[in-house]
Amino acid sequence: MLSARSAARGTAASLSRAWGWGARSAAVEHDKRVACGGERARGLCSAGVGDEEHRPDNHPWLRMCKAPDSFTAEERVLTFLSANVGAGRLADVARDWRHLPPSAHERGMEVVLQTHLFAGFARTINGLATIDQVGVACETTKWQEEIGDAQEWRKQGEESCAAIYGNVYDKLRRRMAKMHPVLDRIMVDHGYGRIISRGGLSLRLRELSVVAVLAGMDVAPQLNSHLRGAKLVGAAEEEIRAVVAATHLAWGDAAQAQADATLETVRSARYGL
Repeated sequence: MLSARSAARGTAASLSRAWGWGARSAAVEHDKRVACGGERARGLCSAGVGDEEHRPDNHPWLRMCKAPDSFTAEERVLTFLSANVGAGRLADVARDWRHLPPSAHERGMEVVLQTHLFAGFARTINGLATIDQVGVACETTKWQEEIGDAQEWRKQGEESCAAIYGNVYDKLRRRMAKMHPVLDRIMVDHGYGRIISRGGLSLRLRELSVVAVLAGMDVAPQLNSHLRGAKLVGAAEEEIRAVVAATHLAWGDAAQAQADATLETVRSARYGL
């Protein structure tokens, strides 16, 4: 197990690489971009992405936690990516990205984009900087597009939020409006409308990825809601349990214990999973 100081050094080194700090000269960066030209011509912006060694089913974390066959290796790597972006584990973010084939890059970018709703802009930006260094499939551009307008975001946001919260949706909206009506609108219009309702990723996989982030953050009420939400939008209980069981890999043993306790609370409640 790495010490906190060693982990901090690793994160700092990853940030230096992602943001171009440290010993790299402009000439080295130029040479890298030139060398990448052949890969770009084939639709891949960085060598080592999506090769045989880095297939999703070769990801080392897959062997550490069981999951049902319905939860594919690629989907599980996307939830690992979500957790590692949220936890700020940039070396692991780079590794996760390398285990995604170029055909999954659009889904990967959607997973990372939505992470800012739960883990904040700083962690999301650092994750994106790391991914940019590894490389994104050049032919994958849909993730760059803005979808809809303010009116559509509100309508779609209300629909997606209602699907995730089910019969407690109205209660949620009343409580949010009472606590802060502006945050209520941001939650629906931006969070669930502009971001969660984007194409490129199913609500089921979005919610499983959300669970992977919230499971490590000591936010039991929100994790409780999204554990139930994942089930409501199509995730199997075994898939949800597999995501929770992997919490320690990105967040540590204390977070695992908290996530397990929240999952058990949800399972034993009258609404259950």
